[in-house]
Amino acid sequence: MFRPFLVRVVAAAQATHRPLALSNGYYTRAFTDKASSSSSRHSVVTSLTKTCPSCGTILPTALPACRNCNYIARIHDSISYHDILGLPYEPNPFVVDAALLKRRFIEAQRVSHPDAWATKSEFQRDIALHVSNTVNAAYKALSSPLHRIEYILERNGLMIEEADPLEDIELISEIMEVREEIEAGDLERIRTLEVDNDNKISEVVSAVTKFVAQKNWQETKVAAVRLKYLNGIADALKRRLDNM
Repeated sequence: MFRPFLVRVVAAAQATHRPLALSNGYYTRAFTDKASSSSSRHSVVTSLTKTCPSCGTILPTALPACRNCNYIARIHDSISYHDILGLPYEPNPFVVDAALLKRRFIEAQRVSHPDAWATKSEFQRDIALHVSNTVNAAYKALSSPLHRIEYILERNGLMIEEADPLEDIELISEIMEVREEIEAGDLERIRTLEVDNDNKISEVVSAVTKFVAQKNWQETKVAAVRLKYLNGIADALKRRLDNM
């Protein structure tokens, strides 16, 4: 029973990505669930609490979702994905415990997945879908080093564009050579290229970790662009191996 649920929510996370709103403005909007017998008010929360805003029960996750009184609220875009999944943002938001991330994701989906609210009002189901999609987007962004650094940079006002150039001439030359070898190489050579590229990715990830700790966002972006290109090589190697 547990595994089908896990497969379903992980697959949803892979397909969902919520656009980021970087405005510093905070707002709260109140909604009334007219179909709810409790007629409690549901708001767009701008901060997360450990207890239910409606009944005071200790919440099982960082989400504003309480099965004790059926309170559920939308999550404002200003709240970080780290906070949504109960992970530390400081001192370094790029450092994420992968096992803890997955565990928190599964716990969050247990309380927010639309299936868990299927017998509630249409209003509550709609909010649950919003919260569940937000959890999916958070998991997708934080589970991949590239997506994670793109998200962190975006929160700090920097975007990685498709047209961002790779300024390391030596690396550009290496990438061009590797792409040629991918097309012509045999299995043993492709495996060697894969190991070499994985080592390069590890080096760049280490550099990103250091730059984020220093809050050196310009150097972080340069390293993130390198990571994007190396990830492209990794994808090309995987496709080549799959077709051999």
